[in-house]
Amino acid sequence: MTTPAPEKSVRRRRPARRQDTGPRPVLRLGLAGWIVSWLIPTAVMGGLLLTLGFIPGLNEDGFLAPLIPLIAAAAVVVGIPGTLLVNRLYRHQLRPTVHILGYVLVGLLYGPVVLVVGAGGLVPMLIPLIGFPAGILLGIGRWMAQPLARVTDPAEDDADARALSPEEIPTRTPVGNGAPAMASDQKDPENA
Repeated sequence: MTTPAPEKSVRRRRPARRQDTGPRPVLRLGLAGWIVSWLIPTAVMGGLLLTLGFIPGLNEDGFLAPLIPLIAAAAVVVGIPGTLLVNRLYRHQLRPTVHILGYVLVGLLYGPVVLVVGAGGLVPMLIPLIGFPAGILLGIGRWMAQPLARVTDPAEDDADARALSPEEIPTRTPVGNGAPAMASDQKDPENA
């Protein structure tokens, strides 16, 4: 006995979905927004460490003072490129939550910078002590910068550019007294 050949079902297939090839809207964060979202949280983190260094009993072992330059190094080496990369990668993602989570991830990467000092002793224990507050502060900073972000739609920009093309703009040449010149087929209502 032989097995019959399988038959194709007669159900309708879904038409192939075309990818949108047109320009997509872009979320832009200007220089002021980027400074609010990166520099202010980093300065707050450094200020917190500096304040903790002045509290008696916390800095007896002297491990808080060297963390301030490490935070600055992490902000320059990880923070600047990381936040710019998040802005670039998620520019077409209009939900601010995605950008905030990206900034939190960049802040969490501040922690492993302490391994530059060395991986011996209690130094690896400082990774979460630096990474988590930095991540939370960078996320809060990006959330604070959200009003400074703007959405630009290239399709609308193209439509505006096409609507105001130079060929369509009427031009008038001024006459000696500053009044616009009339076309020759128009009649002057005062002299009619």
